Amino acid sequence: MVIAFGCDNNDGRFGDNPDLGWVEFRSAATTTIQAPISISIPLSINVPVYQNGLNISYTITSVEGDYTQFISSSGGVAFADPSDVTRNVSIELPIVGGDLGRDFITIFDVTLTAVDVDGVNIGVDNESILTHRVTLPCSNPAVLFDTFFVGDYTIQDVVATIGPGNGTENFQSGTITLTIDPMNPNVRIFSGVVLPAFTPNPQDISLDFTTDNVVRLGIVNSGIGCSAAEYSYGPDDANATPWDICNEQSITINYIEDINSSCGGPFPASFVLTKL
Repeated sequence: MVIAFGCDNNDGRFGDNPDLGWVEFRSAATTTIQAPISISIPLSINVPVYQNGLNISYTITSVEGDYTQFISSSGGVAFADPSDVTRNVSIELPIVGGDLGRDFITIFDVTLTAVDVDGVNIGVDNESILTHRVTLPCSNPAVLFDTFFVGDYTIQDVVATIGPGNGTENFQSGTITLTIDPMNPNVRIFSGVVLPAFTPNPQDISLDFTTDNVVRLGIVNSGIGCSAAEYSYGPDDANATPWDICNEQSITINYIEDINSSCGGPFPASFVLTKL
């Protein structure tokens, strides 16, 4: 016969009887990573001795979206093994398709309902955590959806040095149209003007939505400079902007201004795109 003892106890709420106690969640909520393959929800076992183990039942209910596309059951049983001296007991939920891209959030509740041992309760007072809320966030796909960051946006400098310092803008503000690069579905292209007071002709400018979940500005050349080197823009890899498949309303693109040090740079810079 194996008897489990551990640090968890029943706080003396049940006298000297070590077979009595309660079970609850250790925390009230979990937000998973973007591409989970499983979820582990720890339980707190406040029972000094459970020599035959505990079968702890739970149900799963939807809060937002359809969780059944990821989890095949509406409930189950977690077993507290008396031979496990660590007393680490969790509800383990395998996730089907969690690694696929999705532009929606799914939320569901896991609620403790019963323990199969007399004298062991679900919770002990009003502060006991009996329901654990799980949020599956949006998950960026390996290949962008063809409607993502496509169409008309406004563009406006946020941080700029040389343009405003010379009575103009780094990128001409106004409306631009984002399209899909025919050579790379993860790249968006727009026609824009750099330093419009000096170089009024538009050029194609690219934004690479990388599988590292950041956006990188492609190299942008102005054709002019303050020295022999050309005044140009490039990606700011150290401060690249994260992208989220669930948000295409606005994004601030961080980049490096004057990457060739033609006009005293390089300088950190950024512009914002806002969907119309």
